[in-house]
Amino acid sequence: MDIRKETENFFKNGGLLSHHFENYEHRQSQLEMALAIADTLETKTHLLVEAPTGVGKSFAYLVPAILFAKKYNRKAVISTHTINLQEQILYKDIPVLKNIIPLEFKANLIKGKSNYLCPNRLSRALENANSLFEDEEQIFLDKIHRWAKQTSDGTTSDLNFRINYNVWQNVCAERGICTSKTCGSTDTKCFYQKARMELETSDVIITNHHLFFTLYDGISDPDVVGYLYKDDFVIFDESHTLESVAASHISPAFSREMLKYHLLRLHNSKTRKGFLVGKQSLHILPVVQNLLDINSAFFDSLKRKLFKHSEGKPGKLAVRVYEPGIVKDIITNELGVLIEGLRKLRQSVQNDWEENELNDFIIKFGEMKYIISDFLGQGKNSDNPNEFVYWVELASNNTDANVSLCSSPVDLSDYFRQNIFRQSNTTIHTSATLTVNNSFEYFSTRLGAESSANLKLSSSFNYYDQMEMYIVNDIHVPNRDTNEMYELMLRDNIVEFINRTEGKAMVLFTNSALMQSIANKVKDELKQNEIKIFVQGVSGSRKHILDSFKQDVNSVLFGLDSFWLGVDIPGESLSNLIITKLPFQVPEHPVIKARMEYIEMKGGNSFMEYSLPEAILKFRQGVGRLIRNKTDHGILVILDSRIVTKPYGKYFINSIDECKIEIVSSTVNTKTE
Repeated sequence: MDIRKETENFFKNGGLLSHHFENYEHRQSQLEMALAIADTLETKTHLLVEAPTGVGKSFAYLVPAILFAKKYNRKAVISTHTINLQEQILYKDIPVLKNIIPLEFKANLIKGKSNYLCPNRLSRALENANSLFEDEEQIFLDKIHRWAKQTSDGTTSDLNFRINYNVWQNVCAERGICTSKTCGSTDTKCFYQKARMELETSDVIITNHHLFFTLYDGISDPDVVGYLYKDDFVIFDESHTLESVAASHISPAFSREMLKYHLLRLHNSKTRKGFLVGKQSLHILPVVQNLLDINSAFFDSLKRKLFKHSEGKPGKLAVRVYEPGIVKDIITNELGVLIEGLRKLRQSVQNDWEENELNDFIIKFGEMKYIISDFLGQGKNSDNPNEFVYWVELASNNTDANVSLCSSPVDLSDYFRQNIFRQSNTTIHTSATLTVNNSFEYFSTRLGAESSANLKLSSSFNYYDQMEMYIVNDIHVPNRDTNEMYELMLRDNIVEFINRTEGKAMVLFTNSALMQSIANKVKDELKQNEIKIFVQGVSGSRKHILDSFKQDVNSVLFGLDSFWLGVDIPGESLSNLIITKLPFQVPEHPVIKARMEYIEMKGGNSFMEYSLPEAILKFRQGVGRLIRNKTDHGILVILDSRIVTKPYGKYFINSIDECKIEIVSSTVNTKTE
């Protein structure tokens, strides 16, 4: 089978794809992308593809991937950032391709282990329910038991009732507990093991970036071919999110509540429930109680040391830690005592299940001990301690807010260079936004992809006819978003442009407090015009807000970070996109500040090399929400005069497809050529 020829026959005019759709319209960019991927797979190299909305990129990578996987008996791993795209691929694209491609192939979704019910753990939990759970939790356990007899896949997505987290943690599949030895066999009833065996025989495996990096342990042998499976290849869709996802897995955060939760799973002195109840553990119970107290004291000392919040006034939620030993280490030695006590319990375990559960606790507390020690030592055991940034983060400004220890690599290029962009392996990276100023240089440099080939595809849309951009040239962004005059000008202009389209608008913010303030100022006037407003964090879940916004065609949506990307609202419902501020990252955040310092230390310009490119990519993502198909029309409104008053503003304008531009005043509209 000639992969390139078969791919071309699929996408060309009069090809296989055209015969399955009425009013089929050939897309040259889709064919170009598919052929480039076919060539990349055959040559065992890497490829970056910027594919604008409307190209049909999922078909463009799925078809050559399926053909290549079948020809060479290799697995195609497709990794996305959002659940929506996963579901589109699995439940929409794959079924269509099964009807068109003249080959039988098998595709499955891989989920995190903890999403699956473990029948063995459920059975043990039912036997030990009185020692593990309170009365209300036992009621939930019974519901799971009844559900387990009916469920098709045994995962949380099949549940039709709200999850009790504590109970589920005691019955779900877990590393070291639900293993091939304890749960695996050809006739196993274990949902996870059955899913694992299905994956072994699958040609296409669909996952998400977070799970990919959870499962991927890195490569010790650079000559090994494959990532999650031997001889596999990976296609990363929504690849612009890879760096941040990888960083969160390389350096996981650890919190006060995390340690507290697992200590209480061992033993809760108030409810007298927990794993240790009924076991020969009298020597451990005082250690658990002592650690609960030490845990509170340790994190309280961090809060007092780093956070100086005034009564009733919001303060910083993240503070960078520069020096080792920011507070006294009163916790790791006691964690060591707990771990040693749990190890001694192995001598008295009754069965394999108890031993596996015990070992899981030992592993978890060992990891926590390491994270705390590494944080307090500022990576002194690391080969490159200066390449990490450390900070403490509060969940909110509330007095009892959770406290987390956080760290992150400052530069991940070496990690990606050594682990992802390895020779004789293949990864495809695609997104609608990978270039800055029409160049892949920024993305390639950040991710160590300098040796990768790249392809920038042209858009299928006619932006000059479909989109008109309005730039308000006299809204000057203040140093602080709480400036009264600034808020007044924002309010007036937002209302004016919303009224122009009679709703149908999404307003994107970069600051939560400002968004809430503006929403409160405009809601009454919009209500008088029979325009309903949905506000992120106020009007329900993200999914509920999006569904409501789509259904109520004349409504308005106020959104923050998560609405800048991954939102697909084709049609009239979104005819007006208002960007209140160019999306520069807050330089005070420890990670952002550390990355900028790192660039300056190496003699670079942190604004031009990091802050500006990041803002442009985010801007492009936001703008991409407006035009989703060839019949969409709308206006793009920029309420930040820096786009025309600052030298760097041209980079934002040049980053999007050419469209009509009208520069106006916030008081008197004047067209400017």
